[in-house]
Amino acid sequence: MASFKTMLAVGLAAATLVVFVVVIAMGGALRAGLAPWPGIGVAVLAIAAFAVSRERRSFVVAGLLAASGGVGVVYALIKTEFLTASSFPGPVFGIILGLPILGLAVAEAVGATRDRRSYK
Repeated sequence: MASFKTMLAVGLAAATLVVFVVVIAMGGALRAGLAPWPGIGVAVLAIAAFAVSRERRSFVVAGLLAASGGVGVVYALIKTEFLTASSFPGPVFGIILGLPILGLAVAEAVGATRDRRSYK
């Protein structure tokens, strides 16, 4: 059975993905008049999910963080036409936020793999 901290980490990682997708669906943070708050919220949620799952890493958290980072990077690359028309501030924030979140996902997956190997 999953621990409370693991469930909390999964919830935080899922909230990260939901906030990213909702902001993109609204047309981006600048168009929605929300900048820079969604970006700050996404970063805080992703870091909190990673930190909460520190004792027992989870592939689910890693997958949700990877999806969040991937959504941000892909959205930014599409909106900036693969960085040929990048403007600051703007969709390039998807790359600025997405790449570190992808890094957290990789670190989470590596930690989960090491945890699984140490239990055998």
